[in-house]
Formats: sequence, C-alpha cells, structure tokens
Amino acid sequence: MVPLAGEGWRRRSRPAAELQGMGEKTETSARRPRSTARPRGRLKHENREVLIVERAIRYFARAGFHGNTRELARSIGVSQSLLYHYFANKEALIERVFDRLYSSRWKPAWEAVLRDRAEPLAERLDRFYQDYTDAVLSDEWTRVFFFAALRDVNIHKRNTLFVRERIVHVLIREMRAAFAEDPRDGALDGPISPLEEEVGWDLHTGIFYLAIRRAILDTPSPLGRREANRLKIAMFLAGARAVLTDAWREPALVS
Repeated sequence: MVPLAGEGWRRRSRPAAELQGMGEKTETSARRPRSTARPRGRLKHENREVLIVERAIRYFARAGFHGNTRELARSIGVSQSLLYHYFANKEALIERVFDRLYSSRWKPAWEAVLRDRAEPLAERLDRFYQDYTDAVLSDEWTRVFFFAALRDVNIHKRNTLFVRERIVHVLIREMRAAFAEDPRDGALDGPISPLEEEVGWDLHTGIFYLAIRRAILDTPSPLGRREANRLKIAMFLAGARAVLTDAWREPALVS
C-alpha cells in the first residue's frame, strides 16, 4: 500500500465540534442557548461512516490516492480527528471504499444468468453486461480503479481476481458449451488454457474500455452504452467462435 503523502494516520479523540457537525450532541453544544433554527437530525454511527466513505470515493475519483490526510479530510468535510475515529489507518478506509464500490455491487444472480444454457449465449451476455454496466461501471468506479492502478493500491488487483473468477472463467466454460461440436465432450469442464484465458478477457476489457472512454477520455461511444455493448458482444462472439474452434481442433494450441 502507498501511504497518503506527507502524513501517517494516528488515532485521535473525537473533537466535540466535529461530532456536533455530524449530528451528535456534546456537552459544549448542550450549554449553548437554544437556537430558533431547526436542529439537525442525529446520524447513527454507521450512517456517519457511510457518509464519510461516500465522500472519500468522490475525493479519490477526482484527486487520486496521493493527497495527504489533511487535504482528504478538508475535501470530504470532516476533521482529521473524526477521520481517525472511524478509520484507524488508510488501509481501513480503502477497504471500505473497495466494499462500497466493488463487492457490494456484485449481484449473485448474475452468475445464474451467465450459466443459463436455456438461453442463447449472446442474449445472456447482453442481459448481464447491460445490468453490470449500469450497476458497476460508473464514472466514479472507473476513475478510482485507474488511480488505484497508477498508485499500486490493492483495489485494482483484488477486482481483477474477482472478475477473473466470477466472469471470465464462467464465460470461457459457457463458450465451450455453446461452440463445441459435441456438448457432451468431457473437455468442457477441463482446465482453462492460456489461449482460452486471453480470449475470455477480450470481451470484458472491451466493455471496460467503453467505460474508460466515457469517464476518463471524455469520448463516449456515439452509439450509447447499450448499443455499444451489444456491438462489442456480437463482434467478440464471432471472433471467439472462429479462434476457439480452430484451437480446439489442434490440442497443442490450447495446452
């Protein structure tokens, strides 16, 4: 992990004024004369933490991971002391960012969609990637992913392993079933070859690049997200079928 430049993280006590600003009463605030203004609603501990994480995501998406803790706290509207109260160190905050941006957005039903062989593979991929694009590939997600990769923060590596297991390897096995001349072939569930792995990644990286064009390069597809996704899927399946069926006829190519 690369530490935030210029400062370490230290646990400090919560300042009274800061907790008041996040919706919690203190002795100081209790002694003050009552105001005619409408009081702020109290926020539960977990809600304050979620609020800090959401603001941290926006900060990281805009500025990356190289800023110092003072700048981070000021940007998300809290003091450093309150930040330390909820997150003991940078790694703890990044862990929550990962959960919020990545793990919590994954829908277990997607794996069932990808494996439903009663439906043509092209239609399954269309259903999956339209929903995945809407739920996961937001501009903030894409920018945080890139900043994490540039600063060697672990988020992008963990996400890559997640995608490999949940999407790419599932896709490869479904292509074997869809393209095989004899779907009863026992090789359908055999080890995945390097060539198959490379082919399997090609579709996901193509869909991801559409998100990069929109969020980072500011050159979104003129077709719109859904039609661009469908075009990627159609082009991928046509090429993948030709490459894989030829390779499967030559075992040496996929060993």
